[in-house]
Amino acid sequence: VKVITGIRRSGKSVVLRLIRDELLRRGVREERIIYLNFESFQWIDLKEAKALYAYIRGQAGDAGKYYILLDEIQEVDGWEKVVNSLLVDLDTDIYVTGSNSKLMSSEISTYLTGRYVSIPVYTLSFREYLDFKADSTLTRKELLEEYIRFGGFPIIALSQYDAQNAYQIVNGIYHTVVSRDIVKRHRI
Repeated sequence: VKVITGIRRSGKSVVLRLIRDELLRRGVREERIIYLNFESFQWIDLKEAKALYAYIRGQAGDAGKYYILLDEIQEVDGWEKVVNSLLVDLDTDIYVTGSNSKLMSSEISTYLTGRYVSIPVYTLSFREYLDFKADSTLTRKELLEEYIRFGGFPIIALSQYDAQNAYQIVNGIYHTVVSRDIVKRHRI
């Protein structure tokens, strides 16, 4: 199992879609790829382990390898059990994304011991940020100041946000991470 982790807006979902595109490019038939994004209301009925397992087993009808890509898997109660069962019951290559705190809990190590590889996704380095901003009219110094002010979030680098909107995006991410840490630390 490839467990893709990182903070919100770091690009985990984009990485997962790129993996899907690469599988298709390599000739994997679309019906062999099961891609579910649990932020979508479309999959609201699959947020319990039994329902998700039954759905995937129903999609993986015949023998052969299936590629299972599960985006924001922490939204599914008992997802670790589903993934572990799929590893046992089917010929699968499984990729999951989610937030660091929920995916790296002690439960994952209990259920998937020795069966997963963690792939961290970070925000952009300054060099990557410059690549994203290749068409910018700003000087390198101005781009550095912007990078320091807003961070290396791809969404900020790809768009032209004013300072207020950029701060809302970045602060929303920051406050979400900090709030989770405070709750976890103080068991609120």
